[in-house]
Amino acid sequence: MTVSHDQALGKEIEDILVRSAGLSQELLGDTTRDATLEELGLDSLACMELQAVLKDRYGVRIPDEALEMSVPQLAEHVGNERGKAS
Repeated sequence: MTVSHDQALGKEIEDILVRSAGLSQELLGDTTRDATLEELGLDSLACMELQAVLKDRYGVRIPDEALEMSVPQLAEHVGNERGKAS
């Protein structure tokens, strides 16, 4: 995966976090780039919703430890898993 592709995927994941997992748009951006999903305020129920949406949209299962990942790490994971499937 290229950096620009991972960044685009990261933006898509941020959109999913706002629309489906209830995360505030104001919490996302360059200043919170390295924050984990848990540090951003996601709880286990919201993480399960995120897992379901990512599975439906990309056919990728994210790990149970996703709360310990940042958005860029999650985007990289999704991109890598999609690459394996194609």
